[in-house]
Amino acid sequence: MYTTYPTSLPAVPQGWDAEKLADRGIERPAQGRPVAVADFVLDAGSAEEAEVRLLAYIDNDYEDELRGATATAADESTPGRWRVTLRVPGEF
Repeated sequence: MYTTYPTSLPAVPQGWDAEKLADRGIERPAQGRPVAVADFVLDAGSAEEAEVRLLAYIDNDYEDELRGATATAADESTPGRWRVTLRVPGEF
């Protein structure tokens, strides 16, 4: 599953320990807009919570650029810590 921006976002505390792992580059599908892809890790109790938290974390700096963005929690890297992929469509 995934969570799409905009959604109801929580306030961002320091306690999520969010960290960007990698920029995976730009995907250029045959149809539609290009999509920038990046991987993050952060603290959360579930995959859904990790997705919403990542969108809230990114929203603080890039609100105008997140329309249509999705966050997908791929796996729990350690208990309570999730790897989440952010996909942001745009003109790159």
